[in-house]
Amino acid sequence: FFLEPVFPRLRLIIVGAGHVGRAVAHLGHLLDFETIILDDRQEFANRDRFPDAGRIVTGHMAESLAKEDIDRDTYIVIMTRGHQFDAQVLKACIHSDAGYIGMMASRRKVKQMREAFIQNKWSTPEQFDQVHTPIGLQIGSQTVQEIAVSISAELVMVRNQRPGVGE
Repeated sequence: FFLEPVFPRLRLIIVGAGHVGRAVAHLGHLLDFETIILDDRQEFANRDRFPDAGRIVTGHMAESLAKEDIDRDTYIVIMTRGHQFDAQVLKACIHSDAGYIGMMASRRKVKQMREAFIQNKWSTPEQFDQVHTPIGLQIGSQTVQEIAVSISAELVMVRNQRPGVGE
């Protein structure tokens, strides 16, 4: 007998269907993630732009994310078109059991958002510090594709550090 365990693919929820989100979704598909796209703009979140996506959800981003079944096999990448949307989406998932939460933001914006989350009691300092932000490995990325590679590399790094992987 030859037994090979088959596990469900990890889910990669990309909140924000802009240029970087599109590139991350493509790489996520190539890296064997089940990709789910969330955005409130039909002209961005559609099958033409995301042919590899498992699912595409349009509507209020934070509300759409709150409806998802988030567990340790769920990786969330937040890259909306504005920091007010980022904060709403982060509030919807920061208390979840997600295996990974990453958010695209400048260091200055991360500092401001961290202070707001703690001051408003939306999270503890420890919870906020678990968010990968600024997102991606620091490889000096300049282009959309390079940024997507740095984010995807971080996803792979976190995935490969999970207990039981590679043992």
